[in-house]
Amino acid sequence: MSSATVAGGAGMPWAPPAPGAYSRSLRFGEWISEPVTPLFESWLLTAMEERFHAGLRQVIGQRIPRPYHVTVNGWYFYTLNWLAPSAWARNLPTMLWRVLRTPRVMAGIFPPTVSFALPLLEREWRIDIQPSYRAAAADAERRVETLPVAELPALIDDLADRAGAYYVSVVGLAGAAYKMEINLARFYRRHVRDAVGGGSHLSLLAGFEPPTDPDRHAVASLDWWHAPLPHAATARTSPEDHRRLVEARQGAEAAAFEALASSPGRLSTFRRLLVGAQHLVPLREEQVREWTITWPVMRRAVLRIGAALAARGAIGVPEDVFFLNRDEALAALDGGGLPADVNVAGRRSRRDEQARLLAPLLAGRLNPLLQRFWDAYPRMFGAVRSDRAIVSGWPASPGRASGFVRVVMGPDEFGALQPGEILVAPITAPAWTPLFTLAAAVVTDVGTAASHASIIAREYGIPAVVGCGDATAQLRTGMRVTVDGGTGNVEPV
Repeated sequence: MSSATVAGGAGMPWAPPAPGAYSRSLRFGEWISEPVTPLFESWLLTAMEERFHAGLRQVIGQRIPRPYHVTVNGWYFYTLNWLAPSAWARNLPTMLWRVLRTPRVMAGIFPPTVSFALPLLEREWRIDIQPSYRAAAADAERRVETLPVAELPALIDDLADRAGAYYVSVVGLAGAAYKMEINLARFYRRHVRDAVGGGSHLSLLAGFEPPTDPDRHAVASLDWWHAPLPHAATARTSPEDHRRLVEARQGAEAAAFEALASSPGRLSTFRRLLVGAQHLVPLREEQVREWTITWPVMRRAVLRIGAALAARGAIGVPEDVFFLNRDEALAALDGGGLPADVNVAGRRSRRDEQARLLAPLLAGRLNPLLQRFWDAYPRMFGAVRSDRAIVSGWPASPGRASGFVRVVMGPDEFGALQPGEILVAPITAPAWTPLFTLAAAVVTDVGTAASHASIIAREYGIPAVVGCGDATAQLRTGMRVTVDGGTGNVEPV
């Protein structure tokens, strides 16, 4: 995407084509920073959502109203309608029945009870889901180059279904980590912060060695149109920097323990919350990052289909296949050709135009109850809006850093970031990790406390503010700003 964006789409309408409210800063949306290509939206994304929501029905009895997502001006927005009181009321009988049958599983839904579900969720992922997913990816890698082209759609369908099932585990286990952090943040704010003279719970969740990464790639976006980049295995903190992070975390722990020493009950509660939240920090990033190990295989299968269609003259070059939808691509593969009104060049051009827009975080209308909850969520993690802020968002990684802004919209601009600059991006994903070794701080349009930018910034010891909505439009390359990762504000210097 070009660095030139248009705030709010320059008057473009952003009304969703279905009633309710939709967000691009939730679940799959945290990995998508541009308008989606037709093949990704109609095939991989839709297949994952179908399997993911089938898994939710099976595990917790939750039925989410359709549509699961909408596209507005080419941008992806995930439904928030499952949060509406009416949806919860419809699901309540089934979910209560699940509480009686599988109480430990259902405990993972709510922050106050989530710790009871953690051992079960972690064991299931580590013993069953992770090995099975890795094996499926390895088997597909062995077969993708030799399978007849006609059999490739079935391979893609199988991997897409598995990716959707894996994401059920992500929402369960990584989501539990998110809820554990809510519990820790709330306790810290109520019982620790004033006693230690300020600060944030975020200092307690940094300085952990990430696990060895088995991946050989790193995605920049979920959309399989983007080629995964080679994984930057060396993009880690130096031993000295890591030692400083560990010492800072241990100092924050000691200060909290001392502040709570006169109240054994609170100290015991704090230790329990701290152990649970810290245990999940490296595990969460490992699980989420591994989710995309099937992307290179699926992308290779898609390009083989594209090559077959190009050889028949149905499309110009193999990459054009990404601008067909699933039905069009499969019909052409079966020999049916493409309808006369399919204009690949026009679709590419329209997507390029849409990529210059800055999509809002929300499309549609939140009901009043959900609006209050949505507005309050960043405050649960310590957000305190500043009147001087150019942009504000979620406090994601503690500390303050000043520097010159560098807006980076995608991998083609990675080389522009200079040491000590403030990285401002739509999102970050594993392919962006090497930039964290250069940046003094990170600011994103999209994201929450559980997003890639949040977790990786903590490991590199740099401030981060995420989910600002319009940071890439309001902050321009060359501006000098201060990023406050504890309060969620970016202010002019």
